[in-house]
Amino acid sequence: MRLTVAAIALGLVALTSAAYYPASQPVTGVKYADKDFLFKQKFFFEVLRNIHLPLQFQEYLPYTQTYITEESKYVNFSEVVEFFNYYKAGGFLPKGELFSIYNKEYMKQTYFLFTFFYNSADFDTFYKNVVFAREHMNEGMFIQALTMAVFQHPQLKGFVLPAIYEIYPYYFFNTDVIHSVTFRKMYDQKFGFVSNGKYNVVYSNYTAVYPAEYYGEDKLSYFTEDIGLNAYYYYFMMDYPYFIGSDKYNLNKDRRGELYVYMYQQLIARYYLERQANFMGPIEEFDYEFPLKTGYWSKLSYYNGIPFFVRNDYYSISKDFYYQVNLLKDYEARLRQVIDKGYYYMEDGSKIDLRKPESVEYFGNMLFTNPDSLDDNYFGPIEAIARQVYSGGEKFFKFFPSALMHFETSMRDPFFYQLYNRFLTFYYQLKSYLQPYTYEELYFKGVEIKSVVFDKLMTYFEYYDSDVTNVVPLKSTGEKFFDFSVFARQKRINHKPFTYTMDVYSEFSGKGVVRMYMGPKFYDVKQLQYLKKYFVEVDQYMYDFVTGKNTIVRNSRDFYYSVRDRTTYTELYKKIMTAYNGGEKFILDNSEAHCGFPDRLLLPKGLPSGYEMTFYFIVTPYYAPKVQQFSTYDYTYSCGVGSGSKYIDDLPFGYPFDRDIDFSYFFTKNMYFKDVMIFHSDELKMNSSF
Repeated sequence: MRLTVAAIALGLVALTSAAYYPASQPVTGVKYADKDFLFKQKFFFEVLRNIHLPLQFQEYLPYTQTYITEESKYVNFSEVVEFFNYYKAGGFLPKGELFSIYNKEYMKQTYFLFTFFYNSADFDTFYKNVVFAREHMNEGMFIQALTMAVFQHPQLKGFVLPAIYEIYPYYFFNTDVIHSVTFRKMYDQKFGFVSNGKYNVVYSNYTAVYPAEYYGEDKLSYFTEDIGLNAYYYYFMMDYPYFIGSDKYNLNKDRRGELYVYMYQQLIARYYLERQANFMGPIEEFDYEFPLKTGYWSKLSYYNGIPFFVRNDYYSISKDFYYQVNLLKDYEARLRQVIDKGYYYMEDGSKIDLRKPESVEYFGNMLFTNPDSLDDNYFGPIEAIARQVYSGGEKFFKFFPSALMHFETSMRDPFFYQLYNRFLTFYYQLKSYLQPYTYEELYFKGVEIKSVVFDKLMTYFEYYDSDVTNVVPLKSTGEKFFDFSVFARQKRINHKPFTYTMDVYSEFSGKGVVRMYMGPKFYDVKQLQYLKKYFVEVDQYMYDFVTGKNTIVRNSRDFYYSVRDRTTYTELYKKIMTAYNGGEKFILDNSEAHCGFPDRLLLPKGLPSGYEMTFYFIVTPYYAPKVQQFSTYDYTYSCGVGSGSKYIDDLPFGYPFDRDIDFSYFFTKNMYFKDVMIFHSDELKMNSSF
C-alpha cells in the first residue's frame, strides 16, 4: 500500500543541487490545488509552527498521545517495530536536548523516526504518527525526519515545506536577533501584528560586525552566512542523506557518488571565486599534526540559550580524542592506496576498476561512506569523524555541538571549506589517472561558437526580510497566523538580471547541449590546468541547432541551476488557508522549489571599477542518458530525487574540466572563452517587501 496523497502537486522546477540538471523546457498550463491537497499542505505548515511549543490546533490534539500500532497500517512493519522498541525503552533523545545528525547515536534515532513516517501505508496513518512525534520527539530530530520523509517518499514529492530558515531561525540568525525579537515582544504587546509592516522588523547583522576577524575570513560573512546558501546545502543533504541508501530509496540511480563529489567541488569553487573577489588568498590548508589556525565563533545559540561551541584560533585536539585523528589518517591512507592501485576487490571477489571514467561513482560513495559504499567499514566515516574532531564540543558522556555538526550551519565555518578542499584532493588524484579527453571527445564537428556578448554584470547589496515569527511563542490558534508576523531584515548580495547573446555557426541540424562555466581570470593558458577546478557550472541546456547561423539569447533568470527566493512562511500559509476556505485558488507552480542554488549568488561580488572573470562555453553533441530525462517523474512538481532521469545527457559532471588538459588540441571551435568585468554598486537597494 502507498500513501494516498493527491495526484496534483506543487510545481517545483526539476532542480537538484550541485549537478541539479532541472527542466530544460518551461512548464505550460495552470494547475490549481484541490481541497484534499490543501488539507495536507496546511498540515505540514501547522505541525512545523513554533516547534518547541505544544500544538495549538484543536483538530490535532486527539492524536498527540498515541501512535498507530496495527501492522496493516505499515508497508514494512519490521522496520517500524525497531522504532516502537527503541521508543518504549526510552532510547530517544529527549525534547529540548542538543541534537546533531553527525552524532552516530542521534543519526540512528533519526533514521528510526524517518522509517516510522516513511512506512505509513496511508496518509491518515502518516498524519497521526507525525502529530504524535511532534509532541514527543526531539525537535531537531523531528524536523529532519519529517523533511526526509516528505522529500523521499514518492507520493509526498511536490508538497512544500516552509523554508528551513523560517522553521528554525536559531540556526540562521545570530543570538542578538533572537533576543531583539523576544525582548520587543515582552515590552510591546503590539509588536508582531501586521497593521504596520515596518513595525514588525528587527535588523540582523553578520558576525563580521563583531570583533572576531578569523584572519580576514570575516570579509566573507555576507556569503558564508547567507541564509539561502546554507539552506541550499541543507536541502541537498535532505535529498541525499549520507546515512540512507541501497535500492530502496533509489538514490544510486542519480549517480549519487559522482553527484556528491561534484556538489562539494562546485561549492568549494564558488567559495574560491568569492575569496578572489575580496582579494583573499587561496583556501587555507591544514594538517592533522598541527593546531588549526582558523577558529570560529558563530554567534549562534540554541533554543535553550546555550551558545554554539566556540573553536579558538590555533585549536589543538584534546589528547583524549587523538585516536580519532589516527583513524582519519588511516582512512585517508586507505583511500590513497586504492586510488594509486587503481582497483578494489569486493568481498565476493569481484574487482572494481578505478581507471574507468564511470568508476567515479564508486569512489564518491567510498569517500563519503554512504550505504552505497563498496566497503564502509574499511574506508570509514571520514567526513563525520573530521567534523567531530574539529568541532571540539564532543566530550565523554556530554555533547556540545558546534556549527560544523549541523547541515544548516556548516557553511558558516571557514574550516568547512578547508576540510572539503582537502577531501577533494582524493577526487583530483583519482581523475589524474584518467587520460585527457581526446580531440574527438572534445570537438563537435561542424559547430563553431563565433561570439558571446554579455550585458553589463552588476552586483549590489540589498535588504531582505525573512519571517522569524517562529521564535516568538504563539498563544492562540491558527487563525492568528494571519495577524502575527515578525521579520529579520538583513543586508545580502544580489545581482541585476543579465542576458548573454551567443552566435553559433552550425553545419548540421539537430540537438546539442550548451554548458556555461564561470571561473577565475587567467593570463597564461597553462594556468588553466590548475584553475579549472575553480570553474563553476552556472548553466546547462539543450538547444535545437539549425544549419547556418544560430543566435542564442539566454537570460540569467532562465539558468536552470538556480532558484529564486521563497515566499515567507506566514504569507504562503495565508495563501493556503485562503484557498482552503474557498477563496482565491492556490496555483501550483514552480515558485517554491527547494532544490536549486540561490539565483542571487550566481555572481561573486564585483568591484566599483570592475572585477574580471572568465566565462567558458562549450557546445557538445547530445549524448542521450541511460534513462531519458523526465521519463520516470513529473518535473512540474518533483525534484526527481531517486528517479534516475534527472540529467540532460550522459557526460560526466564537470566535463571537460574534470580531467587533465592536453593543451596541444584542447581549444576546439565549439569552445569559447570570454573575459567579462563584474561591477559592484555601493548603493544599498531597498527590498520591495517594505
